[in-house]
Amino acid sequence: MCHSSQISAYYRPKTKDYDSSSSFEFVSNLLQDADLTLGNLETTIVTDPNEFTGYPRFGSPLGFLTGIKNAGFDLLSTANNHSADKGSFGIDHTIDSVLSKGMIPIGTFKGNSDYLERKDLFQEINGIKIAIYNYTYSTNGIPVKNERIVRLLNETTIQEDVKYAKENGIQFVILWYHYGKEYEEKPDHSQTKWVNIGLEAGADIIIGGHPHVVQKVDVFQEDKNFEDRLVAYSLGNFLSAQNREATDGGIILTFQLEIDSQQRKRIKDVTIEPVWVFPHGYKIIPIQKYKQNELAIKVPKHSEKRMYAYETLLKKIPGLVF
Repeated sequence: MCHSSQISAYYRPKTKDYDSSSSFEFVSNLLQDADLTLGNLETTIVTDPNEFTGYPRFGSPLGFLTGIKNAGFDLLSTANNHSADKGSFGIDHTIDSVLSKGMIPIGTFKGNSDYLERKDLFQEINGIKIAIYNYTYSTNGIPVKNERIVRLLNETTIQEDVKYAKENGIQFVILWYHYGKEYEEKPDHSQTKWVNIGLEAGADIIIGGHPHVVQKVDVFQEDKNFEDRLVAYSLGNFLSAQNREATDGGIILTFQLEIDSQQRKRIKDVTIEPVWVFPHGYKIIPIQKYKQNELAIKVPKHSEKRMYAYETLLKKIPGLVF
């Protein structure tokens, strides 16, 4: 996310532009190590400085994407409840900006031809074929106009997407959901419903966001072929200016995908890296590395106390082992 205080922090007076790279200084190595790094872009990208705003209608300068790209992100989900915050121009310019930085946007589209061209994101990495689909529960009641498309959660759509991917040789289907109730520590009824719909449709991995707090992570085997499944209900706030309890951090979820000797799908080496956002400069701090004195930063005692309290809170969440 990019709140207004972050926009101010990213401004560079000498060059009169913006750059968020400093936020990612301590996590970029980890993100760059992955074959594919995914994130949720919960703001629009706009050009008019008067439109650079935080909550409730988010609009950020192009420089916000500079740090994201440099940090190692490959793919950004753009379907969330803030997709339409700046209207049709915001939808279009966000897509174009993500593409211009060499990243892939999923979930929003400039029109029907763009939708048909980009709807199915298929990637082959090290011989593993992956599909990724992104949906949101709403756009905060803001109408999506002029033939623009923001993909909404819909049972038939999900079923058709998963079926199409599998018919086209995809081995792992990842669904990226924006759903649930904000600030709830446990998944609510709607989250459980959409997760079940996704799993029943044949999805292998479901990753969620929107509650702004971390929720449980489930790794299990389905009953039919004993193949692995992964559900991360909410990854929390990887980067934001939110500071109420449990919202000032999130997790980096890492996993490996494999096809075993019996052609069964395996999700291995699932790891959780807890991160906390130091509000002075909005630096994302991997807590474990900080505790081991591996980072070139020392935060004030009161901030340390807050960070460790956040870590303690995460340890109580089912499925989080770090």
